[in-house]
Amino acid sequence: MTVQGTLRGDTLYLCLIGEIDSFGADRVRRECDRLIEGNIQAARIVFNMERVSFVDSAVIGFLMGRYKKASSFNIPVFIQSPPFSADKLLSLSGIYSIIPKTK
Repeated sequence: MTVQGTLRGDTLYLCLIGEIDSFGADRVRRECDRLIEGNIQAARIVFNMERVSFVDSAVIGFLMGRYKKASSFNIPVFIQSPPFSADKLLSLSGIYSIIPKTK
């Protein structure tokens, strides 16, 4: 998995690409944390999942950890364009009650 971070206006977009599983999550976790810490002026963070090809339960811990990091800077977090399989897993986990979906 890789991540591309882009600050557009006052929104930090973190575009996740590839598979989100326990094998590759640590490296991307560090990169996302670096991008969040480097953009604490952002008014919101959007995790764009449009290019995610596979997820397992590691995605829940990954997103919750980044949510906690962003919350420490009072930055709200949103999920955008999850693929069907990821959306189903995230819905069942209840994560959308903490990190809402956005269009």
